[in-house]
Amino acid sequence: MQFNSIAFLFFFTVLYLFYWNLPSFFRRPLLILAGAFFYFSFSKLYLIHFLVVILINFFLLKRIEKDSTKLSVTLAVVFNICNLAFFKYFYFLGKVLFQSTGSDMFADLEKKVTVYFPLAVSFYTFQILSHHIDIYRSREREETSLVNYFLYTLYFPVMIAGPILRGKEFFRNIENASPEKEKIYRGTYLLVGGLIKKVLLADSIGPSVSPVYGNPSEYVWWSLLLVGFIFLMQLYFDFSGLADIVRGLSLYLGIEIPLNFKAPFFSRSLSEFWLRWHISLSSWLRDYLYFSLGGSRASALRVYFNVFATMTLGGFWHGADYTFIAWGAYWGIALVLERIIDPNAEEKAGKAGILVSVIRASFVTSVAAVSVLMFRSNSTEQMVELFRGIFTNRENLLLTEMNGAGLGWLVLGLGLVQSEPAFMLNSVKNLESMLYMFFAFLLFHSFEYWPEKLERFRKFEPWLPFALGLITVFLLATLAQDGDGFIYTTF
Repeated sequence: MQFNSIAFLFFFTVLYLFYWNLPSFFRRPLLILAGAFFYFSFSKLYLIHFLVVILINFFLLKRIEKDSTKLSVTLAVVFNICNLAFFKYFYFLGKVLFQSTGSDMFADLEKKVTVYFPLAVSFYTFQILSHHIDIYRSREREETSLVNYFLYTLYFPVMIAGPILRGKEFFRNIENASPEKEKIYRGTYLLVGGLIKKVLLADSIGPSVSPVYGNPSEYVWWSLLLVGFIFLMQLYFDFSGLADIVRGLSLYLGIEIPLNFKAPFFSRSLSEFWLRWHISLSSWLRDYLYFSLGGSRASALRVYFNVFATMTLGGFWHGADYTFIAWGAYWGIALVLERIIDPNAEEKAGKAGILVSVIRASFVTSVAAVSVLMFRSNSTEQMVELFRGIFTNRENLLLTEMNGAGLGWLVLGLGLVQSEPAFMLNSVKNLESMLYMFFAFLLFHSFEYWPEKLERFRKFEPWLPFALGLITVFLLATLAQDGDGFIYTTF
């Protein structure tokens, strides 16, 4: 039941009508039931598992609240990491052990043992751990009720792909939940913007991206480089669109959810990029991993190690493959090099003029575009093939190989019966459409970077949200393509 489906529209409409017509005492239990049903619609097999995990964590939390020792929080961390590691990294660990030992015991584990991947296990693990650790670190320990804890872990808008919530902030927001007109207006804008990003933009880019990543050996070198930038746009539209929809749905329920994207590709340093991209994950890695490793309160070499280790582990969190480890390590090295070469990059960026800012933002975007060549690759072999192709895949590569093999006659023969040159490597399709997508990319970034510019249109409420909604429905009905689910739901 994806957010961009008719089934979800029906589900949320019914929920919304009941939610605000029930006494406030029953609203939280209703949201818990809605979360359980939402999870069940995705993963019938693992709903019981998820509920058991929540109950165990609640008892672990009670222990931390009562006896705030390192042992108490360590038990909670170990339990949740083991739960995540078993389901997410079982096959990867078997692959590593087979490659290391050569033992037949670890060969073809996928055929010997079936382990299903539970929905949202990565996100709910980090969300649960953040609350445990916050309570452990806090001097003022407010007890968390069973109802609030179940709502915190089963809150369906953030369940499949975040943002990763913090307990105290979430509990404060649900206490202030109310059907305010201003929240409804903001929620509508976010829902409209999120659907446009996802359905009209991200899903339209997909057909140009998938063939290149699927068969990099068939594409010319510049297409392999360009597809990194194109997929970066798709990923931004898809994931930030999801974040907008989540915030919009929450505002309809009267609950504020933290911002997860803020014009990341207008960043003027690599460090600033990670303050604007997937903000809830970046801040989680900083607060619970980077600081735990020692943060910046250490020698320069140790700080560099902390940055590298944090980003590498953050990459591994995304998926059980060497491609994600390479992606995280790449970002770790890039951030370390920025600290070494330009230690005051963030401070300088804030004082830069327009031209310098554009150059810096272009550099950050280029670094990110190279990174997603690893992130999007389906396997290590495909990733290596893609990077090798950037240096070797000239347009006439196949033609040269055919002539070298003595098959020039076949090339000449095909040239007589077809208008296009034979045996030339492919290039990215629909480049003109990608240019239009780029203008939309800049437009949405502008809205995020200068949100105050939109305030001038608030005078047209209440009819403006209604008009935008109608326009969006029309566009979705006439222009939308058949799209898949959101990219980040697979993590």
